[in-house]
Amino acid sequence: MAMCNIPSTNTDPSYRYKMPKIVSKIEGRGNGIKTCVVNMGDVARALYRPPQYTTKWFGNELGAQSNYTDKVGEGERAVINGAHETQVFQQLLDKFIEKYVLCPNCNLPEIPLQIKKSVIAAKCAACGWSGELDSAHRLAAFMLKNPPDGKGGVVNLAASGGGKLTKEQRRAQKMEKRAQEGGDGDPDDVDDDDAPKVKKEKKEKKDKKDKKEKKEKKKKEEDSESDDDAPKEKKEKKEKKEKKDKKDKKEKKDKKEKKEKKDKKEKKEKKEKKEKSESGSDAGSDDEKESKASSEAKEKCADLDYDDAEIQSVIKNLKQFVDSKGGKPTSAAFFEEVRVFQLAKLFDNKVRLYVALQVLFGNSMDKDCLLEKKKMVDKFVSSASLETPDVLWAFDAYIEVNNDAAKGFPHVLKVLYDEEWCTEKGILQYYNDNEGGGEPGFDKAKTIAKPFLDWLDQDDADSDSDEESEEESD
Repeated sequence: MAMCNIPSTNTDPSYRYKMPKIVSKIEGRGNGIKTCVVNMGDVARALYRPPQYTTKWFGNELGAQSNYTDKVGEGERAVINGAHETQVFQQLLDKFIEKYVLCPNCNLPEIPLQIKKSVIAAKCAACGWSGELDSAHRLAAFMLKNPPDGKGGVVNLAASGGGKLTKEQRRAQKMEKRAQEGGDGDPDDVDDDDAPKVKKEKKEKKDKKDKKEKKEKKKKEEDSESDDDAPKEKKEKKEKKEKKDKKDKKEKKDKKEKKEKKDKKEKKEKKEKKEKSESGSDAGSDDEKESKASSEAKEKCADLDYDDAEIQSVIKNLKQFVDSKGGKPTSAAFFEEVRVFQLAKLFDNKVRLYVALQVLFGNSMDKDCLLEKKKMVDKFVSSASLETPDVLWAFDAYIEVNNDAAKGFPHVLKVLYDEEWCTEKGILQYYNDNEGGGEPGFDKAKTIAKPFLDWLDQDDADSDSDEESEEESD
């Protein structure tokens, strides 16, 4: 028998998962023409799927009636109405394999099907993946009603009352089984097998009935004894109900007050933002509060620096926040989250910028990454009106902690210069005049940034010479 890979589109000659190639035969003619898949059982067993599934799949995909039988004396027979080429069946089988046989993670046919509560689930024996398969396809409805029986066939739940067979259905199944094995199919023989079970069920029903009667009798006795206490119980019930009503009213009132406070706060914030945008002034805005928090930080927590344990804890929490937003929070949302931690921990605005850099870039900042997230960085620089020394302090501290990002620092400085976060004069004074001497990462940053500083010096010298030549010509 000719073999091929699972699926047949896999051309690896050493691939170990194999199945027989489909063999089909067209029978009949005219309106009665049909196609028989001769080796449907062998193909399905190679995929560890019931042949009923693959037969039904072909029928659904081709829009034709399909039928699979395995009768004694006839053998397996899979029939699809209409004339269809073998190649068409092979292509459709590959689609079935991709949807219900291959693991979505490792693409190996190692996922036994599990039908659970109207869901088709699977767990990969190769890579450990577990999850749901496509339950929206037309075949899924058939699979849910006919789950695998573990022996290469299916269990017809529709015919068995949702998985629980009645006595008549069990008798019919046993009679059919005996007839297939050559027996006479006598129903009396079938009942003999079930006799002990029937007796046990009758006994259980009787015990339940006795228990129920005893319980009802006991309840009646308790009711008769408690007739005298009825007014007291009614009073207690009434008091409980009143307490519950009072509690519910109080909770509703508290919720309403909280909602009103929240609405007032939101309106106030919107109003402040609107006034800020109209006047162009930072007075009375959140930024003023931030600068106030910054001054308080300098007074109260002057020793809280970039490598402090509390700052590292803040960075860790903010990374979790960014991950919860799929790695792409909005500038406003991220800024507000950092600002909350700043007000709680009382650190200044340059440390706040350093924290933002650590969270946004991790240990791999370069020119492209900075340009991609420049909107967020600009929010932290412009909102606090950071001066050049403060901005450079934050980036130097970042370089001190992340050695891998040091190589591209000259290009990063060029972005700071182009985006006007740092002035040319401020950069040259900070590094060439050693204004940042003794600060974290200053010496390392100055050494790495030398090509850019030389370029700025040259550019400055060229502009000075141009000005002199213009004065002489005048």
